[in-house]
Parts: sequence; C-alpha cells; structure tokens
Amino acid sequence: MELRHLLDLGLPLIARGAEPPRSVAPVVAVVRQPDYDFDGWLASEVSRGVVGEKFPETAARVSSAACGWRARFPVKLWARLARDSCTTLIKEAREAVPVIDFVRARVSALDPSEGPVTVLDLCSGLGFLGMLLVDILPPERVDACVLMDLAWPLKGGPREPSKDADSGDKVASSAAERVDGCGRDGNQVGESTKRRTKLNWDHVYGLPWPATLTTRRSDLKLPSTHDQILSRILEPAKGPVFILGIHLCGILSIRAVETFNKGPKCVGLVLKPCCLPAMEYVKRKTQWTLGAHTFAADEVCMWGKYNRNKWQGPLKASLAPRFRTWADNLYRGINAKRKAYTRVPLVEGHYQDAYLIAERDFSAMPPPPLGPEDNADLLIDQVLRAKDEHELLGVPEGVSMRGLRRRWVALTKALGSSTDRPGGAEAFRLVDVAFQTIRAERQGGAAVDGTSERGVALGGVSGDDAFG
Repeated sequence: MELRHLLDLGLPLIARGAEPPRSVAPVVAVVRQPDYDFDGWLASEVSRGVVGEKFPETAARVSSAACGWRARFPVKLWARLARDSCTTLIKEAREAVPVIDFVRARVSALDPSEGPVTVLDLCSGLGFLGMLLVDILPPERVDACVLMDLAWPLKGGPREPSKDADSGDKVASSAAERVDGCGRDGNQVGESTKRRTKLNWDHVYGLPWPATLTTRRSDLKLPSTHDQILSRILEPAKGPVFILGIHLCGILSIRAVETFNKGPKCVGLVLKPCCLPAMEYVKRKTQWTLGAHTFAADEVCMWGKYNRNKWQGPLKASLAPRFRTWADNLYRGINAKRKAYTRVPLVEGHYQDAYLIAERDFSAMPPPPLGPEDNADLLIDQVLRAKDEHELLGVPEGVSMRGLRRRWVALTKALGSSTDRPGGAEAFRLVDVAFQTIRAERQGGAAVDGTSERGVALGGVSGDDAFG
C-alpha cells in the first residue's frame, strides 16, 4: 500500500520505535452513506411475478403497510419481525395478497348498516394477515380481527420466559410449525407438545392499531372449538364475519369449511389448504361430509411427515395430483352459491397454489342444516350442472386411475339410493358415463357417446366464473 494513500485516508505515519499519538485529528471528513431504498425493494419483492400481475393495487397497499411497520414499530420489535432479512415477511405478505384483495372487495360491497366486520384468522401464526388487514381496511368498517392459534399464551396466565428477549417467537414460521403440525410452507412437522414454541404477542397488544387486534388460544382439531367459535365470536359479532385460513394443515381445512358452512353472519371464506390429512383417517375408514359433498379419506390422505425438518415420505412432486383432489373436495364441500377455485402459483413448480373463495349474503341466523334429502338434491343438482366429465366427477384432470375409480364408487354409492328423486336416475347415468369416458380416453379409446355433449348442454356456473 502506498504511503500517500494512507495519508489521504487520514492515517498518520509513525516512525519505527516512536510512541503513537493518543489522539489524531481526522484529516478527511466522514461522509454519510445514502439510505437504502428499503420501501422500493420490499414493494418489488412483494409484487414480483403473478402477485403484481393479478393484484397490482392490493400488492402496493400490502407493501405500504409493511413499510409503515418499519417506520413506526420500535427498533427491537421490527428487528424481530424482519430478522431473517424479511424472508418470512415477504413470503407471508405475498400469500396474503389474494386474501386481502377478496376481503377488500367484499367489505366495500357490504351494506355499512349491517355493522362492522369481524375477521377470524385461523392458525394465524404471528398474525401477519390480520395485521395487514387492520392496516388496510377502513377502520370504521372493522370491529375486530381475531388471531386464533394454539401457540398464543393464555390471557391472564403466566407468560413463559424467553431465553432470547429479541426472539420470543423465533420467527413466525417456526412458531406456527409446532402448532398444527404444519410448517408455513405446507410441511408437516412432527414435534411433541413439550417443544412447542410460544408466540410473543408484544406486536399485538403493545402497539396502537387502527382497529382491534386480539389473540385467542384454541386448538381447531378439538370438536369443542367450533362451539366456542360459535358462542364467543360468531354470535356476539356486531356485523358480518370473515373466515380466513392460510396454510391450514390436513383436518384444519375441513374445520374451516365447517365453520363457514354452519356459522351465522359469515359472509366470506378464503382458504388456502396445505398438506394432506394423515393416513390414520384411512385406517379408521373416515368419510367427511361437507355441505352436500361426501368424500372418503382414502381419496385424499397420504403418508409422510417431516422429522426434524427432513421429509420422510414419497417424492413431493408425486403429491400434486392428490393435493388437487384434496382441494377440489374441499371446494365442493363449501356451502355457497358464489364460490371460486383460484390457483395462484406464488412459487414456480410448487403445487400448493389453491385459493378457495366463497361468499354469501349476511344473515344473523345460521344456514339451515342440511338433511339427507337436501344433500341428495344438492348432489344431483351439482352433477347435472357440471360442464365436463372431470367437473361432474369432482376430480382434477391429472387424477390417477385409482383415484378416479374411488371417486366413481363414492358417487354411485351416494346416488344409488336417490334414483327415485327428480333427476336422480339421470345423474347416476351421467356419473357412470363420465367415468367410462375418462377411462376410455386414458386407454386411447373413443369417448362414450353423449357424455361431453350432455355435460356442456346442462351447463352450470364454473368456479372461476362464480363472481364474474
């Protein structure tokens, strides 16, 4: 290094053996580096790809809200939420954009005289979705946002001390992983309850929010939880209620649909299902009935789980057809005339991209319970309104022959006792012809005459056109 360069930097030259001076006046003034454009960087990351293409306005609002947290949160709190270089924040924000886009539009369409809305965020994790909603929605239209998760501390109970004061929740993803057996990326995690991380709620109760943001500790897998949601959240609500769930694992997705189907005042549902139910339901020969739709566990369950963050099971890519079947069965089980099945590929090559959206008119009374006759009539109508063979059978196009046969057996069994009802015999025939048509196409043969023409002639509203 040249001596002149050291002088230019303001470093003194000291002769060998001489005592260094105690203080040296700086020769070069310190130049303050410009601030990094954090807001622009975060906005570009959130709106990257399909999110910015489909939801540009909502993506911009979400980015603005998140940047607002950086400006007004205490430094330690913001550092805790963004400690992984904002990776979790960006991921959660991108997943929340389609949900927030629907809720914003639905709230604007509601009559303000019906009262302020209540948002129920199931398996919330740290609550990024609820935090964004209370910042984005008009404050006068929101009564409360309830963050429901098993990892929240009990209100009034002792708080478990954190080993690291700056990482009480150990990032949103790790906390949620241990709650419902599912990571925030849709991965099952097998950990005992003793090792569960407790969420830190300082960002919920320690800050002023435009609307009420509160937590509730609940285990959605328990049958009693639905009764608690009904009696303590839905019935006392001052107005319409939204049921939201991002990355609900296995049976938790069914619980979300059941809550919407049976709950009073529910005007909107957004569900992003996650990993498949465990094989234990197949061993029990479980059948789930959601609305007018019934499906067996062996159609959707799959073995495999995460052990210490390592997947033990079949290749993840091979699970895509079964996940499509899982999401389609959940969609069919939603009891609403206006619903949509939307795919938003946030991550290229990742198959868990389904968003199930439904809405119904506000009513303080719960929907009337469906009896066996109602289920039969709705199933018949669902079959007759189908536009093609796959929609008629309720299977994705990539379904395996084994899955196709299982669905055919389930439908013919359900319709076999309803052939004397109006349209029952025709629905039974169409199910059989649709199965034979798809099987013939898979084997390279000709389709059975009349099925496709019959399905198109009957018509119906597809999921993507339900809100059009």
